[in-house]
Amino acid sequence: MPPHRAFSFPLSYTEEALGLPPFVVSKKDLSKLRSCEAFRIIRELFCHLHCNDCREDKDAWLLQRDITYALILPVLEIHRHALQIAKALLGNRHVFDLELVFRGEARGAFSWLQCFFMEEEDWCLTKGCPGCVVSYIIQAEPTIRMILVACRLSSSLRQQRNTSHLPMFDFWSHVMKKALDEDPFWGPGLWKDFEARAVALEKGIEELVRQCVELAPVAASAAEADDTPPTSPTQHFRIKAASHSLAPQEQTHCVPGIVAGCWTTLLADAAEAKRLGPLQTASPSPLFIRSFTS
Repeated sequence: MPPHRAFSFPLSYTEEALGLPPFVVSKKDLSKLRSCEAFRIIRELFCHLHCNDCREDKDAWLLQRDITYALILPVLEIHRHALQIAKALLGNRHVFDLELVFRGEARGAFSWLQCFFMEEEDWCLTKGCPGCVVSYIIQAEPTIRMILVACRLSSSLRQQRNTSHLPMFDFWSHVMKKALDEDPFWGPGLWKDFEARAVALEKGIEELVRQCVELAPVAASAAEADDTPPTSPTQHFRIKAASHSLAPQEQTHCVPGIVAGCWTTLLADAAEAKRLGPLQTASPSPLFIRSFTS
């Protein structure tokens, strides 16, 4: 068997010095591909519903898609870590029993996030057409609530020092309010209700994080006792616990510290990979039904 390239061959000058792809496509072949309608459809970022309307404002749609992903990411990672701890403590119990690890508002927040991420996994990863991803936010109350909660968690970064290099999305809640007030389905009378639900979920997530910090040593001990590794850890941050009880000052900085840590690691990964943003795959269903649910 020939030796693996990663261990045996250095990068070529083209790859290493210029950062160019290793293959060269002739102008003739490239022209043929560009003239092929089927190939143009494959390369198109936007679905057939948005390809004409969004092409002129492509940068604006991509920017709003990336803002959506940046906002959701810390919430997604908090849920992943809570899920990891719950599985470590309960083992192979049914997925709907995992909420029993937590108590009070934390249990309610975990259950809500669990259901939301199971139903909206592709949207949370901003897969597919940027127009569909952005437009989907205001199609239902749960997605609106998720973005508002994410905005509030992003604002909590102000409690952390040395976070000037991290993005702040305080303005996005005002952008959301304006869009919802002007939306013919929602209108201006529902903002206070949206905000109240988001505040309640935010409190639950903060309590969930505090309980995760308290339970982390117990979950680690349980995994060691079973002599089995816990669920794969999250890629972007770690929650560290020094004891089972947190001092009030530690509780205050717990959530913003996680958001900041998540973002710092994300930026480091992006700098190393020279890119930032999710992969584009199949677009979500273009059928949108407005709904207001709990």
